[in-house]
Parts: sequence; C-alpha cells; structure tokens
Amino acid sequence: MLSITGMSVCYDGLPAVDRVSLDVGDGEIVALVGESGCGKTSLARALLGLLPGSAEVTGSAMLGDDDLARRTDWAGVRGRKIAIVPQGAMTGLSPVHKVGAQIEEMLTLHGGRARPGELLDRVGLGAEHLTCHPHELSGGQRQRVAIALALAGEPSLLVADEPTTGLDAIVQRQVLALLASLGIGMLIVSHDLAALAPHADRVAVMYAGRLAEDRPKGAPPRHPYTLGLLTATPATDRSIPWGSVPGSAPPLGQARPGCRFAPRCPLALDPCHDVDPPLVDGLACHHPGAPVYPVVPRSTPSAGTAAATLTGIRHTYRRRGVQALKGVDLEVRSGEIVGLVGESGSGKSTLARIALGLIKPTAGRVVVDGEELTGRTGKALRLLQRRIGFVHQDPYDSLHPGMRVGALVAEPLVVAGTPGDREEKVLAALEAAGLPCEREFLRRFPGQLSGGQRQRVSIARALAGEPVLLIADEATSMLDVSTRAGIATTLRSLASGRGLAVVFVTHDLGEAVQACDRIVVLRSGEIVEHGPAADLAAAPAHPYTQELLK
Repeated sequence: MLSITGMSVCYDGLPAVDRVSLDVGDGEIVALVGESGCGKTSLARALLGLLPGSAEVTGSAMLGDDDLARRTDWAGVRGRKIAIVPQGAMTGLSPVHKVGAQIEEMLTLHGGRARPGELLDRVGLGAEHLTCHPHELSGGQRQRVAIALALAGEPSLLVADEPTTGLDAIVQRQVLALLASLGIGMLIVSHDLAALAPHADRVAVMYAGRLAEDRPKGAPPRHPYTLGLLTATPATDRSIPWGSVPGSAPPLGQARPGCRFAPRCPLALDPCHDVDPPLVDGLACHHPGAPVYPVVPRSTPSAGTAAATLTGIRHTYRRRGVQALKGVDLEVRSGEIVGLVGESGSGKSTLARIALGLIKPTAGRVVVDGEELTGRTGKALRLLQRRIGFVHQDPYDSLHPGMRVGALVAEPLVVAGTPGDREEKVLAALEAAGLPCEREFLRRFPGQLSGGQRQRVSIARALAGEPVLLIADEATSMLDVSTRAGIATTLRSLASGRGLAVVFVTHDLGEAVQACDRIVVLRSGEIVEHGPAADLAAAPAHPYTQELLK
C-alpha cells in the first residue's frame, strides 16, 4: 500500500532522514522506533506534507499511484487517504470545542459517512463523551478521541506519532490494543520498542537518520542498537538487569563515516568505523550480536535515619471538589530510594509537592530532617526547603535556555546567599550527577545538550545545596529509553554513596522495581500496597499492582 524508496529529509542542507526505504502493506502495522533525533518523526510528517518550508524532501513515497513526496496540494489526500494521530492528544484537540463538534467538523471536512457516536464507539468511548470538552477527559480518553478524529475520513493508512507517550502503562496497553484492532495500514512512531513490538507486524529501527534493522514479528532482534533498546527497557522481573546505551546519537548532519552506531557499540571493530553497512535482509550491521551494556547496580541500603516523614496526609482540591489524598503515611530514610508509583490522578505528584512545601495539605504533618515543615511560611519555609532537592519531569522546560550550565547549577547557591567557593560546590554537584567538570561544559547552554545531559544538569542543580532529601518527579518519563537507566544509576549512586534519601515518582512500575529499594503504590489518593521492591515484584498482593506488573 505504501512504498517509501530512498527518502531523505534535509533541513538547511543537513540530513535528518538519509535514504530510507520502507514498506507498509494493506492492513499491516509497522512500528518505526528510535531515539529522539533519529529522524522518525521527520519521515512520518513528510508523508503528510507537514514539514516546515525549510525542509527538502527527496526520494519517493508511493501510496497507491500517488507519490506523497512530490505532492503539494493535499486536498482530498490528507485526512482521507492518509491521516495522522499527532503526538500529545491535547495538541490535536481544540480546548474550547466539545468532542462531538470536533468530530462533526472532521466528518464534514473529509466527507466521512459515519456518525460521531459511531466513531467514538469504534475507539471504545460512549456517546456521553460527545458533550465533553477535552480537559474533562483523562489522557487515555483524549488519545482515543484523537484516533476517532483521524478515522473520520476513512483513511487507508494511519500514521500515529508517539501515541502512548506520557500515558500510564495500563492506558498505553489499551491504546496500542485499540490501534491494532482497527484493521487498517498503520505506521506507529515511538521510542518505546518493547511496548510496540507485541502489536506490530514489523519493526523498523532507525538510528541517526538511517534504518538499522527491519524485521518481521517474531524474528529475533540482531542489531546491537536494537538489543540495546531492549536491554534499556526496565523489566518488572528484578532478576533481569536494566541496562543503558552509553553516549548519544550524533547531532543533525554530524554523522561520521562508517556505521553511525559504531561510536556507541561495544562490538564495533575497525571496519565499522570506516564502512557504512548497507541494509541487507533487514539488517545494516557488520558484526551483529548481543553486546554487553552497563546496568543499574544493585545495593543493600543502610538503615539510616528518617530524612522525611509524612503522616496522615489528606488533600482536597476544593475548586474541583477532588479528594487527591486520603490519609497517606510515608517515611523515607537516608540512603534509600523509595518509588512512588501510580497512574495519572493517583495523587503521587500532589504528595511530592506537599513534601516540598509547595502545597499545604488539608490535614497531616510533614517532617523534614527532624523539623516540621507543615505550617511554615516565608523565610522559615524557604530555609527548610533548602534541604530538599527537586528534579522536574521535563528537562526541556525546567532549564532556562539563556543560562549557561555553570549558572544554572549555581542558581540555588546564589538564591540562598551561600558563602564561600560556589564554583567548587558546582563542580562537585556536576561530578556527582555524572557530568563533565571541564570549564567548556560549564559554558554550554541547555540547547547544546542532549535530553539525558539536561536532566543530569537538573540533578546537579538539585544537589548543589547539599540536600538531605531528593524528590525526582517523573524524572525519566521525557527521556529516551536508552538514557533512563543511566539517570537511575546516578540516583542509585547518590543514595548509596552520599546517604541521600530519594523519592522516585513514576508511573512505570518496571522502573521502580529496578531502581528502588522500596515501592509505595498509590491509587485514587490511597496507598494500596507497599514493601521492598523485590518482594512486591515477586508476589504483588493487590489486583491493581498485579495489573501494573503485566
């Protein structure tokens, strides 16, 4: 149905996609997988004419007898022959119009024959959702509406760009199962190989603008990069190590001669650095095999003192009438990592913000480093908050783009008026976060760093004030799977080496099982299960925990 041949996409002469050939058969689901910047989204958007004007597309992309790479007039094609489910459902939905009105608009625009209620039924939603605004729906429900909008024109090919990013594990499985049940040709773009593989008929892996591997369902992965991505996916079985792929992909247009993965590949030999391997029988590799990647270390936490104790925490968002927390008790001791796990709306982020003193609980007490935080205001609150480090979810939004690394890490020291040699503290924080301590690195801006490096800068900034408690709120969720284990390794070394107490907030129970000493599972504002990570993974007692572990 779709045949892509030798397609390249260049921005200002720099190739983001380099001579890629890929087919999608009628009714076939092809997963296009790779790290951020590998070119997968550029390839997908080129198929729909959604690239910026500066992009140059060469090669061909035949959908039937229509070359999408040459098309300039998209009337009657985009939305009817080929449609897209955009990344982030909220970006593809109007916040001011009800769901039913948005579906009606798409049906009118593309000449669809279905009724709005029929489309919602096809994606597993009831007709009552037609009168809802997008903000009244959960993340999974919004994604289903986005799929319904894409189906309105009855396309023969659907392109889904990161359709599960930011969704909870259970909702991810539901959305992917829904896509697989639609019975139309589909190109699903994602960085999560393990999640997509069970639902795809074929898996194509991209690296630095080229295809590294293209294999059918059931065929074993052979490329070292593909195997690295699988190793970097945290298993809920603690006996399976969680690995990371060191380094990062080359920046746009800076790929070296030879295999582009060679600088990061443990199996690379001299020919790999000189000769670019062609894609033969679905594999572009001189020396396929199973490499050994670094893994998150295991350690037994020492029995330290309580760094933070939260007792009887209740919180109600009065404006919305939502009871977010219903009497939660939590203790975090020095030298241990406690995983706070739950779906969106479970209350885990609210609990983290109460521990930080950013939200005043409706009821309950918070004690940090032996001093009560609850009820403090002004200077007294700020003094105690300095003993708490915080790592934000999004490393792209949490760092000021106009500040250099050195200034970003020193910012807490400047705000606190810390006397003495601040540069020494900055360098120590960078080293602890696994970053270079060279002056050249201190002068870089966030835009010159990879996602993993940015998050490590966030960690270094949180460490600069020498806190006793570090709260990492979904600190790996916005990162490529290949770099998540490296961040977890850093947190592990901080807990065991510095005696730091760490709260690891996540919706991914697999990450918590691999990275944490203890796990607390939250659902609807209540703790439904808690215990040592190994015990909870081996024998979960609550049905919700069992569902998360599937």
